Amino acid sequence: MSQRATVLVVDDDADTVDTMREILADEGHVVLCAKDGREALEVARDSSPDLVLLDLNMAGMDGRAFLAEVQAEPALAALKVVVISGADDTHDLPCECVHKPLRLHTLLGLIKKVARFAH
Repeated sequence: MSQRATVLVVDDDADTVDTMREILADEGHVVLCAKDGREALEVARDSSPDLVLLDLNMAGMDGRAFLAEVQAEPALAALKVVVISGADDTHDLPCECVHKPLRLHTLLGLIKKVARFAH
């Protein structure tokens, strides 16, 4: 039996969110979604996900602003975040970064790694 993780997917591209939701749900994970950083903060506060998969470039509150808010909020500071971005300027981020296009085995490997430490 594989371990389940609760994963929050944060991206303003509906097709990306739908694809990730389908893949992760098929693997047995609980998938939460948000279209920008502000919505993601609300979901994270309410649901305490095991992992956040975060796009950087979004309308509204972008990924960098989300990360700053997470670091400033003690209840969220330990949240595991992986940035998934096509941008090359991710070297200064306080989390793991994976560059687009994201391969399926990379995505599932991240989830498996996190699921070991989930509840």
